[in-house]
Amino acid sequence: MRMTINVLILPAALALGLALVGCGGGGASNAGGNTSTSAKSYPGTDDGAKALLAEFVKPGADHATLSKALRPSKADYDAVFTPELAAKADAVYGPAWDGGQMVVAPKEGQTQVLTSSATSDELKSWTGGAAEFPGGWKDVGAQLKPGVKFYRFKFVEPGKDLGMAYDGLAHVNGNWRIFPKPWRVMGGS
Repeated sequence: MRMTINVLILPAALALGLALVGCGGGGASNAGGNTSTSAKSYPGTDDGAKALLAEFVKPGADHATLSKALRPSKADYDAVFTPELAAKADAVYGPAWDGGQMVVAPKEGQTQVLTSSATSDELKSWTGGAAEFPGGWKDVGAQLKPGVKFYRFKFVEPGKDLGMAYDGLAHVNGNWRIFPKPWRVMGGS
């Protein structure tokens, strides 16, 4: 299922105000998952995913802060992946999160979000919405826990289909988290 989110451009004053919000602590103190209200306040539904992702395309959005709220904890990795892959993912993604390399952001002019979703069962059997996901998810399917719904999304310019693409957004343990390109953790490219 593909959904489009349109965001109206807000006045410059509001954009400046949003740009000044954020700038919390960071570093190792955030290890184990940020439970920021920004990611926690959206329900684990298609509409919740759309509302969360709409925050990223608002003028002046603080992408680093919004992204930090999506950082999985060890419990989140355990809820999504089999034990072996969960441990690897935690070890591989942790330093990238700590180094500020895990930032979800649109490019200039990308004010719409296109989303698609697939359950872990669909990704295992490569049915339903799985075809909208990168092929690496097919390799990960057997190591996904049942009952998890994943989202793939793209930030695009209005009327376009190509843009900045991300995958692995999921609502687990009451929070939105992102598990991007997990096949890379397995040694895939």
